[in-house]
This record gives sequence, structure tokens and C-alpha cells, in this order.
Amino acid sequence: MIGGFTDRVAWIDLTSGAVEYKGIDETDARKYLGARGLGVKYVFDNGPQVEPFSPDNILCVMNGPLTGTDVNMSGRLAVITKSPLSGTVADAHMGGWTAAKLKWAGFDGLVFKGKSEKPVYAYVEDGQVTLHDATDVWGKGIHETLRILRERHGEECDGMAIGPAGENLVRFAATAPAPSQAANASRRSSSRATRRTSRNQPTRKRTRKRARKPWPRSWLRRTSPPRARVV
Repeated sequence: MIGGFTDRVAWIDLTSGAVEYKGIDETDARKYLGARGLGVKYVFDNGPQVEPFSPDNILCVMNGPLTGTDVNMSGRLAVITKSPLSGTVADAHMGGWTAAKLKWAGFDGLVFKGKSEKPVYAYVEDGQVTLHDATDVWGKGIHETLRILRERHGEECDGMAIGPAGENLVRFAATAPAPSQAANASRRSSSRATRRTSRNQPTRKRTRKRARKPWPRSWLRRTSPPRARVV
């Protein structure tokens, strides 16, 4: 297998609760490089006639070969499925630490299929995936759901979740990462709005160019934690 891959994808059957671990075909890894590429390949192979809301549709949660490394801007997670809104393949992407921790936990991706009798969530740790009862967080918002799961599994645990929109099969519902990431995005938006407002107001002429602070090296050179966990 080419570098950057763990060569391990968990195929999770929600109907039976079984989890099967498979490698990645090296030809596919080279031809469909990256999280989106492999995810689209899996969705296409699953069949173009599959109904999006049927148990036969698959949901792929994938990371790429550079994810979890020192490469800047590589911590992206791709979610690929057949969209109930457009009826064709769809891919969504998000940042945060979820993708890197999924790689550190030993996986290039998770592929979900089937339909469980009750709400469940997948817990990933040390190369294993287990399904747990999610009845107690059903109906709650994304932030509250992930807060409860972090209290249950540890604050260093990362994850993603759906909210009431996804539970009620809203066709444009989405997944979201841990609350800390959503809060960071909110702060960035507020900062941009503040700068836009200040441009319309008179300011003093700057006598010298403000130096940009360098990124802390600890942000650029993260290493794998001893126990990476994802929900």
C-alpha cells in the first residue's frame, strides 16, 4: 500500500450491528486519491439506482493520505453519500481534529449501511469500532449531543453528529464537528464582521506596517496522541 494510508476501512452494518474491517485496493488508492475520491468510488460501486433514504444507501466518512501528518491544511474530513436532495452523489467537508483522530485511531474511513432498530452511535478507538445505544441523546442538538458523549468517553475524544434536522430526514440536513470547532468558526465570523465595520470609520494613518505573528510551532507539528478516539 502506498504511504499515508492505514489500509483499514470499517464497514458497519447498522441492521445487524456487525462491523467488517477491509483494506483498500492499491489500484483504487492510486486512481481515486484522497477522501472524496475513494468515497465517491464506494458510492458509485454501491449502485446508482439506490434510493437515498433506503437502508441500501451508504454513508462514507473518509480522511485522506495526508490527514494526521505535519502537512499544513490537511486535516479535512469528507462525508460522501447519495444525496436525498439532488439524487446524485454528494460530498461535504469539515475541519477540526476529527479527521486526524480517525486516522490516529487506525482508520482511513468508516462506511455505514443499513438501518438500526434504535438510535446508535459509533465509537472508534485503537483500530476497533463499536456501536452504542444513542437513545439518551436522540432529539438533542449537535452541541449538547457531543458534550454528553465527551463527558462519557473523555474530553480528548472528538466526533461529529447530526441534530434534529437529520433525525427528521430533512433533505439538506448536515453533520457538524465538536462544539469547540463550531465556536471557533463563530469567532472568526465575528472578527471579519468587526473588521468590515471598522473600514467605514476614520482611522489614524499607520506609520509602519504591523508585523504578523508567526504560527506557534506546536500547532504545525502535532503528534499522534497515545489514544485517539472518535464518536
